[in-house]
Amino acid sequence: MKKITYLFILFSITFFGQCPDPVITSWTMGNTYANFDGTNNNSIVSYEIQYNEGVVFNPGTPAPAGVQSFTFNNFPATLTGLTSSTNYYFTIRSICASDTGSWHDDGNNGPDLWTTTSDCPNSIPYFNNFQDGSCWPNPSNHTNNGNPGNWWYYNGFGDSTGNIFAISESWNQNSGVLFPDCWMVLGPIDMSGATDLTLSWKVRGVDPAWCQENYTIYFGNSNDITDLENSIHSYSETISNIGDACGTNWADRVFNISGFSDPQGYIALRHHGVSDMFQLHIDDIGLNSTLSLLEEDNSNLEIFPNPVNSHLNIVSNLNQIGTNYLIYDNTGKVIMNGKINELNFTLDLNSFSEGIYFISIGNTYNQKFIISRN
Repeated sequence: MKKITYLFILFSITFFGQCPDPVITSWTMGNTYANFDGTNNNSIVSYEIQYNEGVVFNPGTPAPAGVQSFTFNNFPATLTGLTSSTNYYFTIRSICASDTGSWHDDGNNGPDLWTTTSDCPNSIPYFNNFQDGSCWPNPSNHTNNGNPGNWWYYNGFGDSTGNIFAISESWNQNSGVLFPDCWMVLGPIDMSGATDLTLSWKVRGVDPAWCQENYTIYFGNSNDITDLENSIHSYSETISNIGDACGTNWADRVFNISGFSDPQGYIALRHHGVSDMFQLHIDDIGLNSTLSLLEEDNSNLEIFPNPVNSHLNIVSNLNQIGTNYLIYDNTGKVIMNGKINELNFTLDLNSFSEGIYFISIGNTYNQKFIISRN
């Protein structure tokens, strides 16, 4: 009888003393972060998440080679530093004062697969610098009425500076002379609240000896190229061999659009009416409206000082880490862009002239600021 009682007590201690599994109530992926919430338990001291990019793994203590670990004390919590449009495998366990719980995942069959979202532009203010390959238009938004197999493409590994941009060819070493009529359509873009618009981009005919590329940029309310070709909003240019877009330097272009009242907009690039040059490059496409630069703050962000002399400080929260920021001059032209990569972030504005500027962060923050050096 004593032996039975002892075994029962030992079993009870072992069973009821186990560290409980984490109770997760939500798990949400952003473009560079994961937000998760759950039910906190006083017997749990902390939680450990092990995760790996693209490859399933067997968790362990310590984490296997190449597998990353994230520890936090309570729900909710945010894991930052992820890469947009990327598959990750996750598993989680509880850590108690006396022991640790089992690794926990959906179905108890190994780490779960989650994918970060794409940070693709889809609203005003719009800015596309082609750095995120997952935001490149689908094949249905590509058309070529010229040489078969000749399309817009992007330099996926970047140039010598890491910059990625859109490319179309009128000659290449393999095929020789090409006769492009290459279209690429970007959108849809949410035009809510848009009034008069400014469309801006960078362009170059990259070979200074063969730079006279011809192109048109259209703006309209449809992704159909026939509708776009008949749009009243378009800009055409043949690059001059003595102009600012001839050669390796980028040239800025701005096109003003007025009277557009549709809820969605599309931007189309067309390389056509040319042959036997080399490559047309386009980058940093921006679309802005007067109304979109009105001040708005729904994000608990703070910028200071304002007016600013040389360095603008941005105080954000974890949800803004990895969010795009854009700075516009008072004409609506994008003059700086990047990502918020830490909670306290500083922008160097020494190269900017005195004047009025706007900063846009994500879709919820637009703020005017002034550079003054008096």
